Amino acid sequence: MVFIDSHAHLNDPAFDNDREQLITTILPQAGLCTSIEIGCSPDEWETALSLSARYPKIIQAVLGIHPEYAPQYTTNEETRLLQFLPDLRVVAVGEAGLDYTCLSVADKNIQQKVFGQMIALSNQVKKPLVLHVRRMDEDYTVYEDTFSCLKQQWSPAAKSNFSGVLHCFCARYEEAKKALDMGLLLGINGCFTYKKNEYIREAIKKVGADKIILETDCPYLAPQGKRGTRNDPSNIPLIAQFVADYLNIPVEVLAEKTVQHTKQLYGLP
Repeated sequence: MVFIDSHAHLNDPAFDNDREQLITTILPQAGLCTSIEIGCSPDEWETALSLSARYPKIIQAVLGIHPEYAPQYTTNEETRLLQFLPDLRVVAVGEAGLDYTCLSVADKNIQQKVFGQMIALSNQVKKPLVLHVRRMDEDYTVYEDTFSCLKQQWSPAAKSNFSGVLHCFCARYEEAKKALDMGLLLGINGCFTYKKNEYIREAIKKVGADKIILETDCPYLAPQGKRGTRNDPSNIPLIAQFVADYLNIPVEVLAEKTVQHTKQLYGLP
């Protein structure tokens, strides 16, 4: 079986001691053909591109501004990002969106302003959006605000059936349905496996395997059974097996579908 990790942070310092071995040996042994490297702050853009340049057959890049780093997005940084985005190694804009757990460092106004700028860049370069949406406790307002921004500003490129992905999906079927109606895929990771997250599993049960892709968000969110350890793309098969079992489909089918969806989303060969 072949898998793709659609969202990873392999440039994180957690991988400084074994990054090359992980990418060149461990990932292929686990069936990973591709890992999408997310550069979500100005300091990470060039390192994401460099990683892709070093491992062009395995790593592709996504560049943008995570809402936590919205205050760092100056006019000078916008100029830099505009220079990077046309690069063929860059397959999407992101991760971008709204995160109401980090309002102490980036208030709603600055988050929404920068999110609008990321949407505009996606429109301009005609590349898909990788969305980061995180709520505070049980308040799902952040999803409503995200969908409102998208409806008002986004003109997704019609390169494939999918125009973006709601990364690290941790919401109800209500939010899933609205995302799907906008042409978004749902990114499924270790959160799906956690015992307390039955609401996520129930939502994906209704969605099915035709609108999801697999991710790790490593080094964070290791799947159940490995919680508390460093996550990495070689855990994708574990996540896939858990999802396949819950959806009552063969893991081979899930692997094929999610790889196909990821390739369609990012325009991968």
